[in-house]
Amino acid sequence: MTSPTARRRVLFSRDTLVGVLVVLLAVAVCVGLGLWQYGRFEARRDQARVVEANYSSDPVPLSEVISAPEDPLAPTDDWTPVQMHGQYCTDPACQLYVRNRTLGAQVGFWQLVPFVADDGTTLMVVRGWVTAHSQESVPADPPPVPEGEQTITVRLRPAEDALERRGNPEGQVHSVAPEQIRAQLPTGSLPRLDESLVTGAYGSLVAEDPSAPKPTALPAPDTSLGPHLSYAFQWWIFALFFPAALIYRTHRLIQEESEDDGNTPRAPREPRARRRSRDEEEEDALLDPSAP
Repeated sequence: MTSPTARRRVLFSRDTLVGVLVVLLAVAVCVGLGLWQYGRFEARRDQARVVEANYSSDPVPLSEVISAPEDPLAPTDDWTPVQMHGQYCTDPACQLYVRNRTLGAQVGFWQLVPFVADDGTTLMVVRGWVTAHSQESVPADPPPVPEGEQTITVRLRPAEDALERRGNPEGQVHSVAPEQIRAQLPTGSLPRLDESLVTGAYGSLVAEDPSAPKPTALPAPDTSLGPHLSYAFQWWIFALFFPAALIYRTHRLIQEESEDDGNTPRAPREPRARRRSRDEEEEDALLDPSAP
């Protein structure tokens, strides 16, 4: 049985109070990390739902998705296929290459070309991936951009963030940021090339009609949800471990303190005098010469 005094002594000790603070901090960290992992899971889940809803859907006109060139692409419209009729800008100054784009384990470029629709709307189109030259940081044997009128199908992607220019080689860019690229486009090759440029999105090529040689197609997006949900539950289980450990340790300390109180040494008692028998008294009387 535990002693109330021992219980109070342990519960209000400095070590226990410090332990409570440490446990509260550890629980807060674990819960926060679990919520962060769960947020990443929700983001991946929402992205996968958008891909599943849009990736294989029938193409629609660009105007049904983006009503004005300066409008951003809504998150729910990501990967939406659109169809456009017009022509690519075949001026060499129009043919750009986006640096440091990987395909599998290889690093190469995206071939990026503006496509001008019949209504004058210009959309930057990634035609595919091109490997890099083995010794120089330039595309190796990129296919030519087709000339003449084309009907293309592309999947819309949100424009990338503009990156600070760091001395790019001519014809290369670091990101698909149409607003930043606008200044690099020639103005005399096609009418209104930069006046109606879509700045909130770009297109990832699906098909061209008539067909023409094109770079390696970009892979389909990954729709797996990853390990984030299991990581979240792991962190929350860790959060339960710390208070359980503190409760167990405190209980053991209270038991040990109670046992110490029960084993406190006491002052020895004086031995009680043993009552003498009748025979012992008679024997003493015979031996005592002063007895009558």
